[in-house]
This record gives sequence, structure tokens and C-alpha cells, in this order.
Amino acid sequence: MKFLVSAAGTGGHVFPAMKFCQECISENHEVIWLGTKTGIENSVVPKNNIELLTIPMSGFRGKSLLIKIKSLFGLLASILKSIYFILKYKVNFVICFGGYVSLPVGLAAWICRKPLFLHEQNTVIGTSNKILQRFARNIFLGFPLNSINKKNMILVGNPIEKFTKREPSFEGLRPLRIYVTGGSQGSEYLNLNIPEAINSLNRPIEVRHQVGLGKSKGVKELYSDQISVEIVEFYDSPQDSVIWSDFLISRAGALSLSEAVSLKRGALIIPLPSAIDNHQLLNALNISQQKMGLVHQESESVELLAQKLQMIVEKNLYKEWAITDCDIDHFQASRTMLSSILKPK
Repeated sequence: MKFLVSAAGTGGHVFPAMKFCQECISENHEVIWLGTKTGIENSVVPKNNIELLTIPMSGFRGKSLLIKIKSLFGLLASILKSIYFILKYKVNFVICFGGYVSLPVGLAAWICRKPLFLHEQNTVIGTSNKILQRFARNIFLGFPLNSINKKNMILVGNPIEKFTKREPSFEGLRPLRIYVTGGSQGSEYLNLNIPEAINSLNRPIEVRHQVGLGKSKGVKELYSDQISVEIVEFYDSPQDSVIWSDFLISRAGALSLSEAVSLKRGALIIPLPSAIDNHQLLNALNISQQKMGLVHQESESVELLAQKLQMIVEKNLYKEWAITDCDIDHFQASRTMLSSILKPK
């Protein structure tokens, strides 16, 4: 079978799509990728020997009126180009992983009468997937939705890298290990406030702090001498830092949280307040309901942030998180999706 997979822009869309592509290839199916010329897919897809095709679509939510008008022309051109690719490559199935690039690709699949499948990583359906859901055969969910599920929705989890080592070891007298990550773009809020909160614990701690590209200046100096800290702008394999850690301090991106709970690491979760549809807060609340983390919002005080961190450490909540089973098997998400797609209608 030949699959056309669409994902673009950020790692939250691209990396789950790549894991699905790898599952297809391992089962001897052909895969082509439809993205943009500017997103992270341009560095990720070629490394995996997958053909990358592009369309001129760009984001439109939260943009100026002029950019929205320009996006409408880009949408039409992207639909036509997607139709051309679907027909030229004789695609059997189209799978879209959300984001603005999915809209023209999904509409093209519907026009070409090709089976369309969607994957939604977050607890709230994004704009493109919301429009396309009426045309999709199935909508695969990374987390349970904050709203009522429909009949064609299947909870499968978020496709992530498969690891066998999960539970942290607390044997010996080693320092506490904390992995701080603001996602692929980093976080100025975390960079400025987390060092002070960790310093307040007043104990030996090892920290790996992912600060974001170009944001490393001055962060290490905010940590006390008692803290052994590694400052990195971007980790190529963030899963290694998750496994190394006892728990995380993290934004609430769906992929980061899926990896953390699947590896039995809980988190102090600080949602990005500007996230579209407030999806990061809803993601964070879902993890909190699974008893795998605490939520702190930026509107709350830095003093309260430190208090929540102290509670995690003093009450050994991170040890409870380490023995809590995740409700969803994210490691099997790709295989579950592929099996469902290939199942006779």
C-alpha cells in the first residue's frame, strides 16, 4: 500500500507522524510525506529516506487580516497541488497529523475520494482536524478529548519512540535528578523562574535544563553552587534525559507528556498560556487526573511554584509517579493506527 502522510511546522506534529511512517515502512508499505518548505520536517524527513513533497500552505489563526487573505490563496493552490500528488503517486490512504498543512491535504483526499484518517495529539481538536473530521473515516486520538467523543474516534495514544527501560532507580544516595524542558522552542518563563524554585529546595540536585535555541545566556548563573546543572539549547534525543531523570518540569506539549508518562516519569507541568484553544492547560489537567503530575499556571505566583516543587520532593510524589501505570500505551500507537487503517471496511 502507498501512504501519504501530512505533517509540518513543529515537532509536536512531525515526530508522531515520523513514528507512524517508520511503522508503515517496517511492514513494507510505501510512504511519501507532504509538508512545507519552512517547517522542521525539512530536516527530519530526508534523514529517514522518505520523499518529501511541499505545498505553499501557511498558518492563519492569530494572524493579521492581510496574512489571512494571503493564506486563502495559498489554501487553493495547496489543494490543487495536493490533488496532483495524490493522483501522480497513486496514493491508497491519506493520514494527516493536524496543523495548518493538514487542511488542504485532507480536502484533496476527500475530492480524490481517498480514505482520509486524522491524528489529534491533544485533548482538544485543532482547527484543521475540526474542519476535516466530517470527511475522515477515523480520527485517532493521542489523549481523551475534553469534549464528547464521536463514533469514528479511536483512542490510540501518541506515536513515540519505543524504550524498554522505564522505572527510575532510587537506590543509593545519589542526588535528585530533574529534567527541565520548555519544548523545542524553549521557555523564557521556565528559564527565569525554575532555577530559583530549585535553589529553594536547598539540597544537592542534578539538573538538565533545555533552554531553547539562542536562550542559554545567563541561565546557568541563576542556579546556586549546590546544583549541578547542564544547560543545553536543544537535546537531539530528549527521551534520554527523561530516562535519566526522576521527574520533569515541563511545558504541556502532547508529545513531551506522552513520553514522560510512558517512561513512568511524572512532572510539574507549566502550560503555555498562549497555546491555541488553551490545549496545553487541558493536556496538563489530563495528566494530573491520571495522578502523574501537578499543574502550575503562569498566572500563579513564583512562590507557589516553589511550594509545589517542594511538595513533590518532600512528599516523594515522584516516587509514586514512578510506579503509576499510564492509562494509554503510547508505544503501540503507530501499530494500532496501521492495523485499524488496513482493516477491511
